[in-house]
Amino acid sequence: MPEDGGSVHGSYDVAVIGSGYTGLSAAHRLTSSGMSVLVIDAQDLGFGASTRNGGMVSGTLKLSHKELCDAYDRDTANALFQEAQDSVLFLEQSISEKRIECDYQRMGMYFAAYAPKHYEALAREAEELADLGVETRMVPRAEQHGELASDIYYGGRTAVMAGGLHPAKYHAGLVAACRAAGVEFRSRCRVRRTERQGAAYVLSTDRGSVRAGQVIIATNAYTDPAMPWFRRRVIPIGSYIIATEQMDPARLRALIPAVRMIQDTKRNLFYYRLSPDGTRMIFGGRTSFRPISTDESAARLHAAMSTVFPSLVEARVEYSWTGNVAFTFQKLPHVGQYEGIHFALGCCGQGVALMSYFGDQIGRRILGQGGDTAFARTRFTTMPGYSGHPWFLPAVGEFYRLLDWLERPKT
Repeated sequence: MPEDGGSVHGSYDVAVIGSGYTGLSAAHRLTSSGMSVLVIDAQDLGFGASTRNGGMVSGTLKLSHKELCDAYDRDTANALFQEAQDSVLFLEQSISEKRIECDYQRMGMYFAAYAPKHYEALAREAEELADLGVETRMVPRAEQHGELASDIYYGGRTAVMAGGLHPAKYHAGLVAACRAAGVEFRSRCRVRRTERQGAAYVLSTDRGSVRAGQVIIATNAYTDPAMPWFRRRVIPIGSYIIATEQMDPARLRALIPAVRMIQDTKRNLFYYRLSPDGTRMIFGGRTSFRPISTDESAARLHAAMSTVFPSLVEARVEYSWTGNVAFTFQKLPHVGQYEGIHFALGCCGQGVALMSYFGDQIGRRILGQGGDTAFARTRFTTMPGYSGHPWFLPAVGEFYRLLDWLERPKT
């Protein structure tokens, strides 16, 4: 019998489906205010991206501020942008208050320009960000080695509101805080159906049924067919990561002298960092839009890492893993309610801080303590014929690869 096994029965104030950052943050807020909460997960606790991401904490969104202004009115765009920034502050406060040991450090992020036109776009946006009071710094290609000892990029831009942590340690800390507050868990227990009965909901699971006054969907890229309305609005995309063997920390630090989180500007992006102890390179990316084995993804990522850092061509890959992130068709997260059920979905690969923040906001909303968010104003639509299986991703991935190739100077 797995941990948190046993039957599912009884009544709770709130049932949370999904044990990632969103669900745990909501559960902790609610239980700390006296509500009874049950968290249910179809897999082990934290099976999804909450324990298998790269540990990058960022206050950025997939859309630039200009793109937000083009998609929404300026007030909404500003509010979305500011909340994303503030989510980092929320995360830092949460880690401190819950005394979570997860190797968190705010060291900033470096956005590496994959093409000259990407550098120009970063510079234009830096001017807008300055008007919003956001501290950034443009780094010309000639000065790039102070941030990143690689010659494949054309300069870049630093951001202050970013950092790194150990994702599994952070998740374990949230679970421990929830247990201490009184949250109950049922892992390896799939919810098969959720039905409204009067003023409450009945959740039918693999191990029985439970009644709850409120329900929160926090499944993100692992939303299954039992939740069709939600599943049709998120696009699960595989992300792949490797960790090298342990190496001399001084050798690795010479590659990323400022020890920042790194993300490049390709559509099929690479993201990488040093491990919290400085002894490994952690290198991730969208290496495939079709399911591939971790052995194959490790080989592809090692080749990519060796292109960025030729000195690592002989470095062994010691760990390789994968997991899904959830995109929306609008490339923005959405927080809201559908038929009375609360949810936060579609972190678009930027979820460590944002999804933690969204979970807390949902908890506050249920408690009547505010919880308003501009992300309730984002569009959350699907496309005709889409049921949750992203059959179109391989074609999209190849198209993005072509655009990246066309924008790259040919030498």
